[in-house]
Amino acid sequence: MKTNIIYQKSSESMKEIDDESVNMIVTSPPYNININYGNKTNKGKITASKGIKYKDNLEEEEYRKMLKHVFSECKRVLKKDGSIFINIKNRYNNGIIIPPFWIQDFFEDMYLKNIIIWNFDWGGSTNKRFAPRYEYVFWFTKNKENYKFNLDAVKIPALNYRPDRYKSQLKNPSDVWKISMVSGNFEERTEHPAQYPERLIERIIGCSTVQNDIVLDPFMGSGTTAAVAKKLNRNYIGYEIVPEYIEISENRLKKIQKGELLDEREH
Repeated sequence: MKTNIIYQKSSESMKEIDDESVNMIVTSPPYNININYGNKTNKGKITASKGIKYKDNLEEEEYRKMLKHVFSECKRVLKKDGSIFINIKNRYNNGIIIPPFWIQDFFEDMYLKNIIIWNFDWGGSTNKRFAPRYEYVFWFTKNKENYKFNLDAVKIPALNYRPDRYKSQLKNPSDVWKISMVSGNFEERTEHPAQYPERLIERIIGCSTVQNDIVLDPFMGSGTTAAVAKKLNRNYIGYEIVPEYIEISENRLKKIQKGELLDEREH
């Protein structure tokens, strides 16, 4: 079985991956919110082009069927002590918010350990409701008790540390993560229109894997999962149907290999 590879094909079939061979899966599936990513718009009309495009507007039945196939394959290839992390957000349809709790229907045979709130400090604006500033990360494990959770690898400084009460100045990050979205001036920024930040994936990979483990992303997109896995000395496998996105991912990986792509927190 090959690792450190991104396949240009749908992840509805992952015949390239052996049963129970992957340690952890993290992904952000298409939201299916009928947005033509890659275009600038004004009042719903396209005014300019800005990079690679894709449409996110499958029929709902087709969309759910696709996800069912992908997640079924994910569960097949996941090791018995493995975890799946799914990043997804609310939909706004016909004036109503639709939370993504329907994602749990695909994982009734797994165990939900956390619903993590990813909180960010900028994004879209609106004048008829409060501006949305969060997305979800659902964390499922294959086994109820036997799964990897490396808390020491992801602890953060405690703001209210008292040496007379606590042994360490580090604490559990909790289930609300304040991590900035990828801004245009970030070194990691690519032309992908829906890129999630490396810091988000660093924490997920850090808490659920060890060095040389295999990380799978069935919707690889701009290659953030692969980039972080490589930086943390994990192996990666990805699937992506848009060839331009694979090229973006491969360019990121080449820069990491050469030592050109730095962590944002280093400068």
